[in-house]
Amino acid sequence: MDWITLMITMACNLFDKMCQRDVVSWNAIIVGYAMHGHGKDALELFEQLQQSKTNPNHITFLCVLSACCHVGLVEEGQKYFDSMNQQYHIIPIMEHYVCMVDLLGRSGQLKEASEFINKMSIQPDATLWGCLLGACRVHNNIELAEYAAEHLIDLDPSNASPYVLLSNTYAAAGRWDAARNVRIIMKDRRVKKTPGCSWIVVNKQVHAFLMGDM
Repeated sequence: MDWITLMITMACNLFDKMCQRDVVSWNAIIVGYAMHGHGKDALELFEQLQQSKTNPNHITFLCVLSACCHVGLVEEGQKYFDSMNQQYHIIPIMEHYVCMVDLLGRSGQLKEASEFINKMSIQPDATLWGCLLGACRVHNNIELAEYAAEHLIDLDPSNASPYVLLSNTYAAAGRWDAARNVRIIMKDRRVKKTPGCSWIVVNKQVHAFLMGDM
């Protein structure tokens, strides 16, 4: 038994021994299962919560939608998202919308993710557009990648991520001229990509270094 499985088992045993369970304890056990790939177990716990006298809150649904993302349960995720307002009168916040876009994007349903964004009752933020752009990069959808990158750049012109992701999407499709043009635009706009950085602790002191540093 690995240590993660051991920790989950211990958490489950403690949860089972609790005389009283509030929404915080339910959320903790659900997200614990969801984070470690036990999405179906997390959803079973949510069903148990619904049968108890405890009402879920907006954090509960974040945990549930996260569980659906980890195991690719698109229809279930849509059902739980809809039940937030219809059954529990909980108004979705941006984090819930991001979870849904992530769920649709991971499953390759990029058109559905775009339509979902267009129907949102609140204004999409940079995190949400970045989530869609990342999914477009994975599934090589250039048209939607351009659409998401445009919105993301409008919201945060100095952020290098949309330029890099769009350039990589072009490159993956063999559109080298388009990829090169994106890099030129970055240079013209003086947008710089932050280099990857690693940390190591030596003698209780933190040292940061880039690739090639000695």
